[in-house]
Amino acid sequence: MEFKIEKGIPMPLNRGKPRKYDLPLETMKVGDHVFISMAKTKIPQEIKIIRGFVLRYKHKTGTKFTVRKMENGIGIWKL
Repeated sequence: MEFKIEKGIPMPLNRGKPRKYDLPLETMKVGDHVFISMAKTKIPQEIKIIRGFVLRYKHKTGTKFTVRKMENGIGIWKL
């Protein structure tokens, strides 16, 4: 079997697993807050997902965020 070698073919983007939450972390400024409303029963499992996403973004860019459990959802602040 023969294979043809080609040049100049762009590599497709590897987007990985789709994001569950499309958080605007890139556009946030220091002091900005994002609130994600959800049922109290979902907060413990969803906060883990959101904290993991924010932590990966933090390591990638060096920006500081904090994620906190709130009364009826989850809050994210840029520090």
